[in-house]
Amino acid sequence: MFITLGYVLFWLALLAYFFQGRSAGRLAGRAATGALIAGWALLAGGLVERGLAAGHWPLTNAYEAVLGFAWTIVTVYLLIEATWRERRAGVYVLPIALLAATYAVTRPAGEQIITPLLPALRSAWLPVHVASALVGYGAFGVAAGFGVARWGQAGDELGQEVERAMERAVALGFPWLTLSILAGAIWAQNAWGRYWGWDPKETWALVTWLWYLLILHLRPQPGWRGRRLAGLVIAGLGIVIFTFVGVPWLVRTVRLESLHGF
Repeated sequence: MFITLGYVLFWLALLAYFFQGRSAGRLAGRAATGALIAGWALLAGGLVERGLAAGHWPLTNAYEAVLGFAWTIVTVYLLIEATWRERRAGVYVLPIALLAATYAVTRPAGEQIITPLLPALRSAWLPVHVASALVGYGAFGVAAGFGVARWGQAGDELGQEVERAMERAVALGFPWLTLSILAGAIWAQNAWGRYWGWDPKETWALVTWLWYLLILHLRPQPGWRGRRLAGLVIAGLGIVIFTFVGVPWLVRTVRLESLHGF
C-alpha cells in the first residue's frame, strides 16, 4: 500500500513540476516538492515495512533494489533542490525515478513476494555494498536528468547552473560507487574465497566506474564542457541501467555463469 501510494504521488509531483515549469508559479512548485517528499516518505515506509516483515535488510532482490534506486534518485534530487533553491530541473530528473519505479511495480507478483534470505546474503557487508551502490547509481540518475536539462539549454545562466548541479551529482555518486565495489570485493572474499572473479555483474560495475572516472577527468577540459559533457553523463545512465537490470537479464537469457542474484 505504501509503495503504491508513493508511486502515485511521484506522478502527481511530475505533473506539478511540469505546470511549475510552464507557468513559473510558486504554488505549483511547492505542490510539486510537497508531493515528491510525501511520495519519498511513503516509498521509504514501504521498504521498511518489507524489511520488518522479512526480518532482514529489505534490499535483497531485484524488485526491492529497483525501488531503492528510485528512492535514492528522489533523495539526492531533493537534497540538491533544497540547497540550489531551483525547481525547474525536477521535470527532467523525476521521469528517471519514475522509470525505475514503474519497472518495479509492473513486475509479476512472483517477483514482488518476500523471500527468505539466501545463505550467501547473510553478511554484514550486504547493506554496505547495496546501499552504497544505490546511492551512487541514484546520484548518477540525478546527474543524467540534469544532463537532459543542460542539453536543452544553450549557454545562458540557468544552463551553467544546471551543468554545475550535474557535476555535483556525478562527484557525489563516484565515491559511493567506489565504496560499493570495494565492499563487494571484501564480501566476495568472505563468501566465495576470492575478491574478484570477472563475473558479468562485477565486470559491468567496473565499466560503470571507469566511465564516470572518465567524466571526472574530462570535466575540467574546456572542449568537453556543455552539451558534450551532458551527453557523456546521459550515456552513463544507460550503462548504469544495463549494469542494474540488463546484465541479470543477459545472464538469464544467454545462461552466462554468474554468482549474483540481481
